[in-house]
Amino acid sequence: MMGVTWMTLRLCMQNRGKSLVRMTKDLLGTVFGKIVVTVYFAHWFLQMSATVKDMANFQNLVMLHNTPMPAVLLCMLFLVFYAVYKGGITAVSRCAEVIGPVFILILYVQLFLNPQEMDLKRILPVYADSGWLAIGMGAFNSFNYMLDPTIILMLYFFAENKRTASRGILWGTAVSAGWGLLATFAMLTVTGPDMAAKMVVPVYSLTKMVSILNFIQNIDVFYIPLWLLGAFIKLAICLFILSYGLAEWSGYRNWRRIAGLLTVVWLGYVLYSARIVQLSYLFRNVWLTDVFYPALYIALPLLLWIVGSIRKRQQAAS
Repeated sequence: MMGVTWMTLRLCMQNRGKSLVRMTKDLLGTVFGKIVVTVYFAHWFLQMSATVKDMANFQNLVMLHNTPMPAVLLCMLFLVFYAVYKGGITAVSRCAEVIGPVFILILYVQLFLNPQEMDLKRILPVYADSGWLAIGMGAFNSFNYMLDPTIILMLYFFAENKRTASRGILWGTAVSAGWGLLATFAMLTVTGPDMAAKMVVPVYSLTKMVSILNFIQNIDVFYIPLWLLGAFIKLAICLFILSYGLAEWSGYRNWRRIAGLLTVVWLGYVLYSARIVQLSYLFRNVWLTDVFYPALYIALPLLLWIVGSIRKRQQAAS
């Protein structure tokens, strides 16, 4: 994860002052550049749809049992659109600055609130029953949801201090990856691999198991709002970069209108995909996990980095 993020940062630093749309156009030409950017647009849209759908299902599961899913989606999408339309990336970044540190602290504290239930023997065997290939593929699949390095390709353009932004991105990746490892470790030591694999929301189930002196219980009420705020920040970032990128890609300057139209399309797609069983399993498709994501995270940034390095050497030689 750190390696992919570092490579993406090197590509962004190589093309300072350029967004993803401008970068691909300069390196690959107008036609191929727009094709590559369209692939990233599709990826962000699908990820937004999956995130908001999971968020709505989570709320129906734990809080709003009888509330229709369209009502939950309308409230969340309106909030995301309003924040992006009124404040843009500045408003979203201010929310992240306030919510982010508290969110990270609470998530880390949560993992160690039930040490009496942990048993290290539950994680055995660590390697013998799976192998490195299965472990690596499982980690890579979670990489798509937890740490999406493609967002950096658009957001780095808006950073005023590039060096500080680079350090922040690397630290953020390390903190998120560390939490993922610790959360997996804590879940396995409490429930074991068989039970954890069958849980719908394992981390939420972990908070339900917390019982300190048989007095402090049901602490999930503190975590649910933070999880929803975290989902809000991610959705707002994705909506902004997709709207801004589409405006730059199409030449239409008013990206806020594109954000409004995109929100309507987004709502329609999520409602439609909820009724189609095949679309519900889209993210488990072998072509996505084994071909699309590796190409998106590794192959395309590496190609752009190599092309940019060759062009810089040619310019220096001439």
